[in-house]
Amino acid sequence: MDKVREKFWEKYHLDQLNEKEWETLCDGCGKCCLIKLQNKGKLYLTNIACVQIDLKNCRCTNYKDRTKLVKDCVKLTQKNLKANLNWLPYTCSYKLLYEKKPLPPWHHLISKDNNTVHQKGFSIQNNCAHQSKIKEKNFDKYIIAEIES
Repeated sequence: MDKVREKFWEKYHLDQLNEKEWETLCDGCGKCCLIKLQNKGKLYLTNIACVQIDLKNCRCTNYKDRTKLVKDCVKLTQKNLKANLNWLPYTCSYKLLYEKKPLPPWHHLISKDNNTVHQKGFSIQNNCAHQSKIKEKNFDKYIIAEIES
């Protein structure tokens, strides 16, 4: 089993992280689990959270099998990160480190508290609708931004 090295996010490049460090880097905001819509070659972000997410803790209820259960789910990896940067939020830990920026003070690796992301308002907790509550034909009513390519 991989070990998490001390302050790995400051000492190593993303492609040098082991699997446990890569997973630990996630801040748990849930923003990557917001539904994205495509229309006429444009990509739009909604404030609808994936059916698999628990809105109390902003974590996937079926993380291990998420890509099998949700056809559009993207498993972010060192290899596909660059191709997915355009839709990741500016606060995303992977994006920040890719851009050689520091982690924010509310990140659990800095604050030592997994709830800081929610307490400081940087997660989708209390800020979105759950996919199970919205009819697919109404998804376009929940568009909050166009994602620049």
